[in-house]
Amino acid sequence: MTVGTSLQSAVRVLVDRPASVVPVYLLVVGLNAATRVPILAGIGAVIALLAADGRLQALLDALEAVDLESLDQQEPTPEAIPPELEAAAADLVTPEVVVVIVAAGVASLLVGLVANGVGSAAAINGIYGCLYRGDGVADAVVGVGQDWKPFVGLGLAKFGVILVGVVPVALGASLFAVSTTAGIAATLVGGLLSAVIVFVGLAALAFAGQSVVVDGVGFGGALRRSVGFPFRRPVPFLAYLLVALGVFGGLSVFGGISGALGVSQLSGIVGPLAAIPFFDAFKTALYAERSFEPAAAAEGRIAAIDAAEADGGTPVDSTARPPYRRRIVTAFREGLAAVGGFVRHHPGPILAATTLFGLAVAGGWRLTAAYAVDLPASSDPGAVFGTFPAGVFVTIAANNWLVSATAAYGGVVLGLPTAADMLLNGFIVGALAGVVDPLVFAALVAPHGVIELPAIVVAGGLGFHLTVLVAGVLRGNRTSAELAAGLRLAYRVLLGLAIVLVVAAFVEAFLTPPIAGVVLG
Repeated sequence: MTVGTSLQSAVRVLVDRPASVVPVYLLVVGLNAATRVPILAGIGAVIALLAADGRLQALLDALEAVDLESLDQQEPTPEAIPPELEAAAADLVTPEVVVVIVAAGVASLLVGLVANGVGSAAAINGIYGCLYRGDGVADAVVGVGQDWKPFVGLGLAKFGVILVGVVPVALGASLFAVSTTAGIAATLVGGLLSAVIVFVGLAALAFAGQSVVVDGVGFGGALRRSVGFPFRRPVPFLAYLLVALGVFGGLSVFGGISGALGVSQLSGIVGPLAAIPFFDAFKTALYAERSFEPAAAAEGRIAAIDAAEADGGTPVDSTARPPYRRRIVTAFREGLAAVGGFVRHHPGPILAATTLFGLAVAGGWRLTAAYAVDLPASSDPGAVFGTFPAGVFVTIAANNWLVSATAAYGGVVLGLPTAADMLLNGFIVGALAGVVDPLVFAALVAPHGVIELPAIVVAGGLGFHLTVLVAGVLRGNRTSAELAAGLRLAYRVLLGLAIVLVVAAFVEAFLTPPIAGVVLG
């Protein structure tokens, strides 16, 4: 099979089967969200420790005693910082705080290695199913159970390559202790050697995941086949390197452009949900030496399942596909129907998410209100986002959808990322309410918050629904097919929530500021 056929297969699988591809990569996003749970837990523990022994209060007292106007008139030098404030900040670094931070970092690294391996198992199994069997979501669920150990081992191998690669540049930098000239020369040479080691090592492991899934081998067999791939098929391997350069170079350019336009959050959607699936599909088709295979029967079966889960959705005749524009409109319309169906049929998980969110709001308000900090409102709230805040609108919509997607699919990690998202977002809302005048808070939050916050809570309920399904699979009283149906349902609900969150973002960017300007005079 030619390289061009592999590229064509990657495009076709994204265009023809988005409802099978996107849920798989949202699952990967949810798995990787577990990495930040130890960090958030560590931050919470640090805040609790500092609040308990009075150090946080001492810092706030020192901040309150600072004359900000006189400080602004001085040169920004370390000597300009009042001694009381410097002492209060230094007192925050206690042995207990250091231990908590280090423990959180180590735990996050370990969780990240496992989550990355499990996510890779889901992604490659899922994309293989999308390419050749039509049902990538079911294949991702089954593949995680079968292949997570080899994939975690491969993740550790890649991490080991990076650690080894760091050694030459670290040794070179150590020569700065001898002389600056020697340090510069050794660091440049060491950096070049480090780059070569990392490039060669990661290139040798590039097709190990595909070996596990396509060939059905274990960790050792995957290593051997991946290392031998460039020698067996040098032309496809060189094409892979060029495509990798194009994809990740393109992502970097896109990220730079979107950042310059003030819509950097778009790269957080395009990268994991479009560019990476395309790249994985290309690699898998290239390794398997098989082109994309339409599977009308499988697609029809999936459509029937999707329609049942969507509470009234209409099955799609996969043998006579409508135009793409109509398919997109239909997908979002049925997404809204899926939101309504989920809210009606799954009130328990939504109530759990609402309870966690509400408790976090109360906790955040109690913490900040107790310190009597009063943040002033903007002198001109109506112009806070500028004359035409299109970039702000896109950024808010994309960010809130990513938060919702993480909360929803984070439920697969026994609900821990979902709970962390509910607690964090609720805490932020409550903490803000505690430091802002109630009228100011209502004027700046209520117009869009009445739309945005319920949508995020519904996403949290969706996450806890997936938690129940995962727990059932682990206990043996739920099937992998039920979990796959739940993941597809989550995708459809998120399509519906995207519309809700776009409306909320429009209100926040274009309507909330003038409303606040009128309310606050």
